[in-house]
Formats: sequence, structure tokens, C-alpha cells
Amino acid sequence: MDVLLINPPWERRKLDVRRKLKIESCLPSLGLGYIAAMLEKNGKSVKILDATAQDVVLEGLEQYLKDLKTVPSYIGITATTPEAVIALDTAQICKNVLPGARVVLGGVHATVMPEAILADKNVDFVIRGEGEYSFLELVNGNQLDSILGLSYKKNGKIIHNLSRQRIDNLDQLPFPAYHLMPIAKYHPPLGLYRRLPAVNVITSRGCPNLCTYCATHTIWGNRLYFRSVESIIEEIKYLVNNFGIKEISLSDDTFTISKSRVMDFCRRILKDKINLTWSCNSRVEKIDEEALRLMKKAGCHHICYGIESADDKILKNINKNIDLDKARVLIKLTKKAGITCRASFMFGNPGETEETMQKTLDFAIAVKPDFAIFNITTPYPGTPMYEWAKENGYLMDEDWFSYHGSKVHLKLPTLSPEKIEGFHKYAFKYFCFRPKYILSRLSKIRNRYDIQFYLQTFRSIFKL
Repeated sequence: MDVLLINPPWERRKLDVRRKLKIESCLPSLGLGYIAAMLEKNGKSVKILDATAQDVVLEGLEQYLKDLKTVPSYIGITATTPEAVIALDTAQICKNVLPGARVVLGGVHATVMPEAILADKNVDFVIRGEGEYSFLELVNGNQLDSILGLSYKKNGKIIHNLSRQRIDNLDQLPFPAYHLMPIAKYHPPLGLYRRLPAVNVITSRGCPNLCTYCATHTIWGNRLYFRSVESIIEEIKYLVNNFGIKEISLSDDTFTISKSRVMDFCRRILKDKINLTWSCNSRVEKIDEEALRLMKKAGCHHICYGIESADDKILKNINKNIDLDKARVLIKLTKKAGITCRASFMFGNPGETEETMQKTLDFAIAVKPDFAIFNITTPYPGTPMYEWAKENGYLMDEDWFSYHGSKVHLKLPTLSPEKIEGFHKYAFKYFCFRPKYILSRLSKIRNRYDIQFYLQTFRSIFKL
């Protein structure tokens, strides 16, 4: 075997409110899937271990590696910031059991903090940004200094090669190697799917928006690259025909950023009579009633809108350029179209006060989304907010596995961490335990997944 790719277990994320609510997702790592597909396309033998989906905890990883029939030459590990500590623990176990294998880390956290990752003695290489071609060149044995996007150690010094130019034609990439993944074990977050089996699909890379709390433009730049509708439909048909997939979670930051593209996608779903239900993310100003009606007809049943705050000054502080009046209208239109509407908000942004938090909660109640998610603002590495916090002495810690949206990491001059965390819990309880809201939810139960979602959610929020 040439390469083993590992998606580490999430076992330490016990403080994440989504885990407390028992509504977290378990979906394929598409980054690993694309890398595996590129390697296989070029004649390499690859295996994927999705430790979370396959219930391989850290304590069981050692035995898993010992049981491998062939020793991989390279082990690739992916990690976001909350999984960074676990990824390094995974690297240590890999090196202890298979010392001859070269360990490569990639993903968002490794991309924005390659120095810190390479400081770990168990990591040999970091691949920054898109990894399909860089990883292939590494496995092919290309000269290290010729591989764009690669960081590595040489004579005790960390070397960062030039960044690789972004892949502008995403259609040239093979579909993710779903056949190497435990498809039957995947599911979107509870409450966001109607049917199983379900997986996620990505239709673009990047985001033109510059929100200060997001690392997307640090990783990808502020240009958005689209896959063609034809390519997306081909992938969906492949998933339906080969794996019996019935539900798709479209993982783009903003799937609806181009109305014409959304309309084309929906028309193809209908024309080809694809039996599919799906969900997506959207900004509140990117679609209208016409698009919503067609999306519903084509199988869309759930849209999540990122609103974050109901205070215009805070929206300006975080560079979230949305119109709250449009948000009110679009949430109403989404529900009118028969699509479930989820709205997400954050507490603890720069400029936050008790008054602005209450203003946001009042807004969430007034606009009547089917469900609201309240997070605590988290200054992830690679974001302008992280740099702002470090420069001004507002960053409280870098305890990465507690960077999950339920704990304060910013010591704001306007509001104490205790106030933010207390209001965060209060907001969930107040929003969900209103009698009218409970009755509205009970009246909209459609299947056993809805029943499971509401039972677990209400029970878990009561315990917050």
C-alpha cells in the first residue's frame, strides 16, 4: 500500500454544543476523498480510515495499524483546528507503530499553522491548501523543493515552498473516492436530513465574502471557483446508482451565491428525474422566491442562513455585509415555499454587549426560523479575527480542541466571558422552550428523524 489517509476521531470534542445536543454530523472528509481519487487515478494504492465513522478511537488506532497487511509509505492526516490536537496524537501513534512511514498533515489548521505542526517530531510534511497535486507529487518522489504548497524539515530548519496556484477547473478532478469510505455510516446533522443513506457534496471552492471570523479566504483567496452543473449532476447520479444515496448535503459555504446556477442545477435534477432530497447553506441576499420555489420542487427541504448578529455595528465589525430587513423577508419566503429554515447566530463578537446579545435573541424569535443555532464567536487561526485578538491582547488561549463554538476564547473589553457563556445557554433554552415554538414544532413532525431530533434536542437543551 502506498498511502493510508486518516480522518482522526472526534472523541475529545465533548464540550461542543452540537455533541451535547446529539445533533452532530458524521460525513465524509471530501478533502481526503479527492486526494485518494487523484492518487488512484495515477496508479497508487490507497486506503482511507475514517476513525470517527468506523469507531476507531485513539486507543484502538495502534491495533488497527498493526493489523494492516501492508505498511504504507505515506500516512496523510487531515485536521481542522478543533481536531488539531487529536491529529498530532494520531501522528504520534502512527510513528510509534510504523516508524518507516512518512507522516503528512493537511487541512485548514495545518495550512494556516504549518510551523507549529512541523515543530512536532512525528510530522514529516505539511501540505498547504489544495492537496491533490502536491500529495501526488510527494508520493511520486518529486524533488521536495519542486513541490508547490509543501512545507518540510531540512537539516533542522523548516522550509516552506511557494504556494500552489489554485485549481481553476474543478471539473478536472476525479470524484472523491467514495468506494474507500464507509458510506452506510454517514449522515448529516440530525434534523437536516429526511432520508438515509446520505453524504455531502461540494460544488465550489472558496468564497468572495470577507467575514473576519472565517478562514476561507485565507485558505482559498476571495475568488470562488465553480464546478459545472453537468459535473455535479454526474457525481450525484454516481452516488445514487452505486451507493443508493437518497440525500445530499451541499457543503459549499454559500451554494446559492449564483441564482442562475442554482436554477440550472434544480432544472437538471427535475429533468433527469433524480430521486433526491437535499439541504444547503445560503446568505440571505442571494436567492429569491422564484429560486426557492424551484429548489423545493427539486428536492431541497432545508436551508441554513448565517445571520450572526442583529446589531448593524457588530455586523460591520465582523464584515458581515447582510441586510437584516432582507433576512426577515427571506426567512418568511423560505418557510412559505415549504423549505425548513435554520438560522445561525453568534455571541461574543467585537463590540458585543448584553444589549446586543438580547437584540440578537429577540431578532431570532421575531423572524421565526424553524430552528436557531447559537454559537460563541471563536477566533480560529488564519482568520482576521484571530490576528486582531492576538495583536490587542484579547486572545485568552490556544486550547485548540475547545475551539468548538461553545466556549469563550476572546476577552472582550465590553463583556465578560462569563456573561457570554451564560447568555449562550440562556438563548438556547429561551428560544426552544417557548410554548408556541414547541407546539409549532410538534405540528411539523414528518418522520421518525424529526421525532428523534426534537426529543434529543429538547432533552439536551434542558440539561445545559
